[in-house]
Amino acid sequence: MKKVLVTGATSGIGYELTKALCAKGHRVVATGRNENQLAKLQQQTGCHTIAADLGNADETLEMFHMAHQALDGLDVLINNAGMNSRKCPIDEFTLEEFDAQYAVNLRAPALLSREALKVMKPNKSGHIINIVSTVAKRANETMSVYTAMKQGFAGFSAILMKEAQPHGIKVSSLFPGGTDTNFREAERPEYMHPASVAQTIALLLELPDDVVMHEMTFRPPVELE
Repeated sequence: MKKVLVTGATSGIGYELTKALCAKGHRVVATGRNENQLAKLQQQTGCHTIAADLGNADETLEMFHMAHQALDGLDVLINNAGMNSRKCPIDEFTLEEFDAQYAVNLRAPALLSREALKVMKPNKSGHIINIVSTVAKRANETMSVYTAMKQGFAGFSAILMKEAQPHGIKVSSLFPGGTDTNFREAERPEYMHPASVAQTIALLLELPDDVVMHEMTFRPPVELE
């Protein structure tokens, strides 16, 4: 049984991941902005929930400390939350959009990873799982800001792995491909179901102690690269 904090838990992958982890007997704190969805998730799974806006640095840090207290420790941090306000050419994005995406997609997971290291280092154990995206491996037009933040997240996660591993802490950077979530404007049934992605992520917690999954890219069969 692990003590797990999952961000972005009110929809899509995070929602299904919380359900999957609770079903496996883990103790989970689920966080997100939608209080109604959090209440529904708590009723379904028995998880502990904390409403927080990761676009706000103070709320992000307060949420972490509340989660750490509720769990009486922390074994696993899953940085799943992400947002893309819209697709647009580079000469059309606004400063507000840029700052909002930076706050959620890069600053929040960096802050949470920093805090997780502080509590995991004394225990010489722990696992930080960063859900990046295959967008970090591509250069798609109209996705400049989101791609920049995800590539930054991937770079941060790679360095986190090198700093954490000597202390017995595992770090995994995950790059899921197309997933049929409400993140998208239209339904894409040919993409991976969020529950399938969640099951794949949950398997990382069942790997042998002497195995570290540094990076994992996985896609639906319709995607070749």
